[in-house]
Amino acid sequence: MTDGSWVVVVPAKPFAAAKTRCVGLDVSERSALARAMLLDVVGRLTRARRVRAVVVAATDPEVVGAALAAGAVVAGTTCGPDLNREVLAALIIAREALPDARMAVAMADLAGAQPPEFDAALTAAGSHPRSIVSDADGTGTTMVTLTDPGEFRPFLGPDSRRRFLADGYHDLPVTAPGLRRDVDTVAHLLSFGIDRLGGATRSWVGSPSADRPTPSAARH
Repeated sequence: MTDGSWVVVVPAKPFAAAKTRCVGLDVSERSALARAMLLDVVGRLTRARRVRAVVVAATDPEVVGAALAAGAVVAGTTCGPDLNREVLAALIIAREALPDARMAVAMADLAGAQPPEFDAALTAAGSHPRSIVSDADGTGTTMVTLTDPGEFRPFLGPDSRRRFLADGYHDLPVTAPGLRRDVDTVAHLLSFGIDRLGGATRSWVGSPSADRPTPSAARH
């Protein structure tokens, strides 16, 4: 693969509907955390050498504004709140705009993922028509790569890893702790050292909140 040969789609829920498993955070805190992580993920993807463009799949005005501010293109759809359908629609739009690019999907809550980790995964994916990066728990997926939107399968969600592998996707053996840990809970966020988080997420961690824990003691 050559540099800049990938388009990465990032699906993003409305911020108020995101991070519902983050027990102890109210709606405003969850919304702010989801926004911060999206900004950081998009920002780091745009700095990855192998990424040509970042496309955020969203229709919520607040999410759209944040995505555009972070440097992404936005592909909105009218297919309703269905993550897999929104991703497929965004992949099709991206392929029409950049027909020679390879396609990837990355989750919006990869708070600890670094540009070199994205690059390493995409480099490894270049040898496979379809592949995934498994999450740290071994049940989900944090990244999906493919050659053509028609190869995308609607497996994102619980137990996605098993379903992608059963369909013939290759499990990439990349060592990338930040890329393998999507933040579904406060404990997941605490698993990162503060220095590993992006600027927006660090600001969220440091913002006033009486009961919010911080990851300052965690180091990798």
